[in-house]
Amino acid sequence: MAVAAGETSDSLPVQVARAGRSISVIVTAMNEERNLRASVDAALRAVAPRFPRYEIIIVDDGSDDGTFEIARSLADANARIRVHRNSRNLGLGRSYRIGIDLAACEYTSWVAGNNMLSLAALERVYDRVGERDMVVSYILQDVRPLRRRIVSRAFTLVMNRLFSLNMHYYTGPCVFRSDVAKRLPSGAPGSVFVAELLIRLLRERQSYVEVGLQPLPRSGGATKTFRFKNVLDVFASVIRLFWELRVAGGKRTRRTDVRVSEDDRAVHSR
Repeated sequence: MAVAAGETSDSLPVQVARAGRSISVIVTAMNEERNLRASVDAALRAVAPRFPRYEIIIVDDGSDDGTFEIARSLADANARIRVHRNSRNLGLGRSYRIGIDLAACEYTSWVAGNNMLSLAALERVYDRVGERDMVVSYILQDVRPLRRRIVSRAFTLVMNRLFSLNMHYYTGPCVFRSDVAKRLPSGAPGSVFVAELLIRLLRERQSYVEVGLQPLPRSGGATKTFRFKNVLDVFASVIRLFWELRVAGGKRTRRTDVRVSEDDRAVHSR
């Protein structure tokens, strides 16, 4: 059951609750009929007590299962939920960008519709909103298959080296200022968009705090990461971004981070 708007908790940070901030949560989904409802429910329960004004934007990326029907039923039951359906599969990057363009609140957040984040993990992210321009998350203990962990770690190392950064992780849920994100270029159509957006936000001198989260095993479905087209898109997008930002642009990103401690503990909730 979703948390009602205006509901409060003694454990919530008072400074966040009183600030009058607003947030748009983008939930991207492609063939996530087994996961979408739980993903949206967790997002609602995390943001409702913390933000007087919020919205959930579900972007269905041309699903051919029951994802859109589930999204529509969620929107019918809750006026704070909006649904956009791509007429065909456009990829995570374009779906994410559509969500950013639709966002109507001060902050924008992204959550994948695969139900791999617990309520407690999302609460950790939203508790920190307002401390800096962005809240960026990273994985404390990766529960994904070995091949997926190796690829993820290699991607992080390569991106840090190419763009002179020292991030823990590039593709986790994050929160950023909507006005800044809206003026950035559209970016990669595929999954690299998540990392590209973060890098571009850092180049806009956006300060950030990193928060450690504990993901959950997938409750249903399979990852789309290793599809051949996705792999090619990742390679091409990284080369393009490097050329644009480091060769043609030539600027280095100034670090303005404030981190949590390395032993920041996650709370398990499933």
